[in-house]
Parts: sequence; C-alpha cells; structure tokens
Amino acid sequence: MEFGRLIRVKSWRGDPQSVIYVVAEADAAKAIDIIKTAGIGAGGDFEDLGRVTDSLLTALALQPGQFTRA
Repeated sequence: MEFGRLIRVKSWRGDPQSVIYVVAEADAAKAIDIIKTAGIGAGGDFEDLGRVTDSLLTALALQPGQFTRA
C-alpha cells in the first residue's frame, strides 16, 4: 500500500469533540465508506484531511481496509 487517509468525523462545524481516524485505504471515498460501514459517526460529517504515509500505517500495524483512532 502506498499511503492511507486521515479522516475527521464531526457532528457539526467547529465541533470540539471531532474524532480523527487513520485509514489504510488510498481512496478518500472508500476510506470514508470503511468508517461508515463500521457504524462510526452515524449522521456526522466526514472530512478527508489528506494522505498519511505507508510508514505510519506500518507503525500502527494497519492492514488494507483497517483503521484506528488517531
């Protein structure tokens, strides 16, 4: 895998309790779908913040399709 995505899930704009996830998926739309399929952030706003390196995914021991809270 070349890189993953950093995805923020929030309830509303400026939400101070938003949560950020590192997802081992290069495509932003697929990364968001992985989190939604897991039942996280129902009704929330999902925002792709950009790419994360393969070395971070390796350090977090994430396999393709997996994610973790940052």
